[in-house]
Amino acid sequence: MSKVFEPGWGNEALGDIVEPELPEPVSLVPSTPGWWILLIVLVGLVARAIWRRRQRYLRDQYRRDALAELTTIKERLGSGKKEAVRELAPLLRATAIAAGGHDRVSGLEGDDYAAALAELSPGEERLPVDDLQSLAYAPLDEVAGVDTEDLIAALEGWIQRHKGEHA
Repeated sequence: MSKVFEPGWGNEALGDIVEPELPEPVSLVPSTPGWWILLIVLVGLVARAIWRRRQRYLRDQYRRDALAELTTIKERLGSGKKEAVRELAPLLRATAIAAGGHDRVSGLEGDDYAAALAELSPGEERLPVDDLQSLAYAPLDEVAGVDTEDLIAALEGWIQRHKGEHA
C-alpha cells in the first residue's frame, strides 16, 4: 500500500493543530414556563380566529345561497323565460327573513316592509318593493314596463351589503 502524501508534503506547522470540539447544539424547546404560556395563548388566539371565521362563514350561508339563486334567475331571464321575474319577491322575502329574523320581517307589507329592508341596510337606496310586488303578481304582459335589470342590480346590492341581526 502506498501513501498518498509523503511525510514532507504540505505545511509542517499545521501538523500539530488540534481541532476544537463543537459545542452541543442549542435546543429549540423553550426552557422556561413563560414561553410555554405564550405558546398556549398564541395557539388559543389562532383557534379563536379560525372559529370566528368559520361561524361567520356559516352565518352568511343564506347570503351566498340568495346570490346563487339570483344568478339563476338572471340566467333564466336572459334565456327569455319571463316567468322567472315571479321569483324575485320571494327570494328577497326569504333573504330578509334570514337576515332580520322571522318575527321582524315576515308579516310586513308595503311601506313597512320597505322600511324594514332599509333598516337592515342603512345608507343604501330603498328597494322598490312595489315593483317587486307587481312583478310577482301582475300578468306577465303587464310587467314589461318594469326595468328588471336595475331591479336585479338593486336586489344584488342589498343582498351583498345588508347587515343581518347577528352581524
